[in-house]
Amino acid sequence: MVSEEKLVAFLKLQQTVLDIKDSTKILEHLLPKALTELTLVGYPYIFLSAIFTDFSGKEKQTFSIDTDHNTVGEVTKTENLFQKGSEWEMKVMYGEAAIVSDVAYFINPAYPQLSSIHSLLILPIQHVRELRGLLVLARCASADQITAEEIEFGEMLTRLIDLSFRLQDTESSLTKITQQVYEMNTRLHQLDKLKDDFVSIASHELRTPMTAIRSYAWMALHRSDVPLSATLEKYVTRILISTERLINLVNDMLNVSRIESGRIEINPEPVDLLSLARDIMDEVYLSKSQEKTIQFIVAEKSIPKVLADPDKLRQVLLNLVGNSLKFTPNGGKIAFDFFTDGKVVETSVIDTGVGISKEDMSKLFNKFSRLDNSYTAAATSGGTGLGLYISKNLVELMHGKIWVRSEGAGKGTTFTVSLSVATPELLKDIEKYRVTSKGEAKGLEPVAI
Repeated sequence: MVSEEKLVAFLKLQQTVLDIKDSTKILEHLLPKALTELTLVGYPYIFLSAIFTDFSGKEKQTFSIDTDHNTVGEVTKTENLFQKGSEWEMKVMYGEAAIVSDVAYFINPAYPQLSSIHSLLILPIQHVRELRGLLVLARCASADQITAEEIEFGEMLTRLIDLSFRLQDTESSLTKITQQVYEMNTRLHQLDKLKDDFVSIASHELRTPMTAIRSYAWMALHRSDVPLSATLEKYVTRILISTERLINLVNDMLNVSRIESGRIEINPEPVDLLSLARDIMDEVYLSKSQEKTIQFIVAEKSIPKVLADPDKLRQVLLNLVGNSLKFTPNGGKIAFDFFTDGKVVETSVIDTGVGISKEDMSKLFNKFSRLDNSYTAAATSGGTGLGLYISKNLVELMHGKIWVRSEGAGKGTTFTVSLSVATPELLKDIEKYRVTSKGEAKGLEPVAI
C-alpha cells in the first residue's frame, strides 16, 4: 500500500491529465510532471521512457524525458526490452515488474548519463490485461534498493499513462480522420462541380441537334411536299416523339444542374393562386384537349395571396398538373383546391388517375425516381423522373412544403403545396426570402406537358 504522500502525488498527476485541454499532447505534459513528482516523493529517476506497441508487438510510439525535462532521443534499445523468451519479457507479459542491473544491455551507449544508471525498473503498461507497452524508469540506486511500494506506485503510474495514451491516440486518430473527411468532401465538391459543368455543357450541346431533328421531323409530317406512306409516317412520328422526350430530359437536367449549383434566383412577391391556377388550367386545356377528354376544375374560394416567386411557382404547379394529365385516363378529372388557416395556403392538385401505392410515395421526390408497377409505369408518355425532384427543390427554396397523398392504386392522387400567406409582416422582411444566384443567374427551362 502506498503512503498518503505518494497517493497525493498520484492524484496531482491525475488532475494534470484532466486539466489538459489539448488531448493530442497529454503525454508531453504528463511525463515531465510525473518525473518531478517521483523525485519529490523520494524516487529520483534519471529518465523515464514510455514505449507503446501495436497489436503485433512492434514499437508504435515512444516518449522519453530526463530530469531536466528534456526530450530524450533513442535512449533505450527497444529490441532488447522486448526480447522474446527473456526473463524480463516473460515477467512483463504476465503483468509483473522486472528489475534489472545490466543497464548497458538496455540503454543506448551514446546516452550521456549511462554511467550514472545502476538499475532499471521495467513495468508493463496494460489495458484489460493486454500488454500495450512498457514504462522504463532509470535509477542511480542499485536494484536491491527498489522497494515494493516503489513498484506499486510505478504500477499506478502505468495505468494513468495507459489512459493518457489512449486518449491522445484517439484524439490524434479523430484529428486525422477529420482531416481526411475534409479532404474527401473538398474533392467531392470539386467532382460535383465538374459533374454539373459536364451536365450543363452536354445538355446544351445535345439540345441544339435535337431541336433541329424535331423541327425537320415535324416539317416532314405536316409540311412535306411529298406524301408519306403509312409506314414512313409512323417512323417519323416515333422520331418526333422520341426527340421531344430527349429534349424534355435535357431541359430537366439543365434545371437540376442550375438548382443544385445555386444558379437560380427566387424573387418573392404576393401571388394570386386562384388566378395562377386558372391560367394553368386554360393553358393545359388548350394544348391537350384534342388528345384527352379530361374535366378541369378550379375550386372558387376566397384565399389570401401567398409569398412566392410567381415564375417558379407556375413551374411547380404546371409540373403537378402535367403529371396528373399523364396518369389520368380519358373521362377523368383534374382539380385545383385550396385550404388556408390564415398563416399558410395549401394548394392541392387532385386527380382521379391511377394512384400510388403507399410504399412508393416516399420515392416520388427522389432524383430519377421510377416506380415499377405504379405511378410512373402507367404513363402513356414517358417522363424524365426529374419533374417532382425539381418541384420539391423549388418549393423548399420558397420556404414551402410539398407532399403527396393517395389511397392506393386506382384511387387517384393529391399533390399539395403549402406556402406562407403574404402578410404585411412577411413583406417587411421580404429580403429574408429572396435567394440570389451563386454566379450568373439562369432561368429555368419550360415544363413539358
